[in-house]
Amino acid sequence: MNWLAILCAGPAYWVLGFIWYSLLFGWIWGAEQERHRREGCTPPAKREFIGMLLATFVSNLVASAAIAFLLRRTGIVDMPHALKLGAGVAVGFCITTLTIVHVWERKSTKVWMIDASYHLAGCLVAAAILVSWH
Repeated sequence: MNWLAILCAGPAYWVLGFIWYSLLFGWIWGAEQERHRREGCTPPAKREFIGMLLATFVSNLVASAAIAFLLRRTGIVDMPHALKLGAGVAVGFCITTLTIVHVWERKSTKVWMIDASYHLAGCLVAAAILVSWH
């Protein structure tokens, strides 16, 4: 596996999250989270927030490494197949897990759609970067 590619794909996935949750959908996601907080959840403290960002960064690196492993094991070296694999990982693992969490935490459909589409885009970005460095 190309660890340098993984070290680019993971942070790219993470930066996409910054763009996704601030510039693109931040106001909608934030308003929905605020509604959820009124139902009993509290916002994270600054130190807790930093830990959450770090955990997300590490998770994006691990996801990128897993996609790199799958690309290598399947022998995929072209962009169309890499994007299909990225979409499959997103739908088959990320979004299904996310759906379970959202159902049990009773989060809104809007939040689910923003979160699910972020992970789909993130897996596609990671797969594209990883296959490009083959």
